[in-house]
Amino acid sequence: MKRFRGVSWMIGGAAGLGINTVAELLSKALVRHGYYVFSNIEYESLIRGGHSYFRVRYDNRPVNSHVDYVDVLLALDDVSLVGDGGEHTYGHMDEFLEGSVLIFDTESSRVDKKVFEELKEKGVYIYDVPMTRIVREAAEGGKVNLVVRNMVGFGVSTYVLGLDKKIVEDVILERFAKRPQIAEANRRLHELGYKYALEHFKDGVRFIVDPAKEKNGLLVATGNHMAAAGAVKAGLRVWVQYPMTPASRIYRYLEEVKDKYGIFLVQPESELAVVNIAIGAAYGGARSGVATSGGGFALMSEAIGLAGIGEIPLVVVEVSRPGPSTGLPTRQEQGDLRQVLHAGQGYYPKAVILPGDPYEVFFDTANAFNIAWKYQMPVIVHYDKHIGESLYSFPEPDQSIIPLEDAKWLSEEEAKAIRESGGNYKRYMVTEDGVSPWLRLGTEGLVLWTTGNEHDEYGNTTEDIEKRVAQMDKRYRKVETFMKELEEKFDYYKPIQVFGDPDGDIAIVGWGSTKGVILDLLEVMNNDGYNVRFIQVRYAYPFPSEAFKKAIEGSKVKIIVENNFDGLMEGLIRENTLIPMDYSIRKYDGRPFSLGYLYDKISSILKEVKIVG
Repeated sequence: MKRFRGVSWMIGGAAGLGINTVAELLSKALVRHGYYVFSNIEYESLIRGGHSYFRVRYDNRPVNSHVDYVDVLLALDDVSLVGDGGEHTYGHMDEFLEGSVLIFDTESSRVDKKVFEELKEKGVYIYDVPMTRIVREAAEGGKVNLVVRNMVGFGVSTYVLGLDKKIVEDVILERFAKRPQIAEANRRLHELGYKYALEHFKDGVRFIVDPAKEKNGLLVATGNHMAAAGAVKAGLRVWVQYPMTPASRIYRYLEEVKDKYGIFLVQPESELAVVNIAIGAAYGGARSGVATSGGGFALMSEAIGLAGIGEIPLVVVEVSRPGPSTGLPTRQEQGDLRQVLHAGQGYYPKAVILPGDPYEVFFDTANAFNIAWKYQMPVIVHYDKHIGESLYSFPEPDQSIIPLEDAKWLSEEEAKAIRESGGNYKRYMVTEDGVSPWLRLGTEGLVLWTTGNEHDEYGNTTEDIEKRVAQMDKRYRKVETFMKELEEKFDYYKPIQVFGDPDGDIAIVGWGSTKGVILDLLEVMNNDGYNVRFIQVRYAYPFPSEAFKKAIEGSKVKIIVENNFDGLMEGLIRENTLIPMDYSIRKYDGRPFSLGYLYDKISSILKEVKIVG
């Protein structure tokens, strides 16, 4: 197994044992040390029980993906080490390399001692830490909560990774600042773990990577967190959501700031109610948005079509997971692309944006509101569980480059002129750019007429051939106008992005969450002497055909990487450009691409075509 730069740390245990808490604390502490971080979680669809694990990879240079091996494993139960012995074995025994470290409590374990002998023969260091006993002794006869063994193991990890204990403990105290007694108890347990490691493993192995020479000032957050932040930046007023993994946390993040920013949150009984409430709020002039996953989005389809024909602004954040039906509700897949593209029956204007990391999620969500209101149409921000729930480090976004753009409202002068002329307001006036002046509800003397049927310029239902064609053409002109504007926007807004050598012989195409792993692979392949370019597709609709053709021109080998079964982006590219890929790498086991997995796949292809570095 190839070892890549940086350190790979993992915590494993049953759901409910504080896996997320420790990984999130460690990720934040690492960023404060000056490291770049990428952390991702895997968990079963159970509230308690099952096996969960959180990987944290870090280095003093950017990292954007995980690896399949562990340098340090903090195992909070036996299953994390040897599996459950059943049909699904989740143990991480095979992920150790020579020199790896296992932090484990043998006193509280039923694992056969032969396992530890095998690990030692492989060159694995065993840090045997009586985490349960330390927690009991710290309780001093009081109530014992064994969940907090995670903090003891965290303290040992801090020692093993050579981190500044003070920085780590400051992060712990901040995390639990609203509950001072719990904060101090967790800090104390972390200290006890660190002290135990210092006393018992002083001469043992430690993974120490020098941080960046200067603190990089990075943030660390998930895609869901940045979707919430982007919506707030865009002037969000109403957010409607029914809880559905992996989008649920967007609602929770907004709940923390709703009072500060004057946001009205609604959690109704179904996704049908969700989308219709949001459409109603937008119709009344309030910037509104929703979030869901594939199953919930399926229920929203007809209403999204209503927003399309009614020319009502709507922002939908769709965070995908594997289907069909309930599928694998807590796992990873890029399987919803065609669904979000073709929601609802018939044609209507829309935009479908595909961010590749939380940094892009922030800008894309904020811009989604601008696009929706400026062009009076639905905008879908589509990413997956891997982006939504993984922690990335990234520079603080420059919010000054995001303009707040509003709808083309009918002015008071225009309204007055219509009234004085005795005319009626044309809600769907045929215009050159496809965007009609929009009347604010309550404007004196004028009627705003909207229907889900085809209509004339006034909004009256019609089946007239000429009026139908005029309205269809008018709605499509919005997309043409938007596409022209899109090509002139800032770099973060470009529909196609190219990384690496723009003239590289090998072109790797990806979208969404494959961006991170391909970026890391790009560095490895170019260091190996290959000439590689990475083409990231940022918009599914309108599809940037000409920009894509230009980006891929001159490549000798075209490889597309997708986290789905049926090559959704590959088909979309061919449909819009007639350009076929030479090779397709698809992963559909419910897990994201790791750097090692993709490296092996790409290396095999290059060997087949006899390209050497």
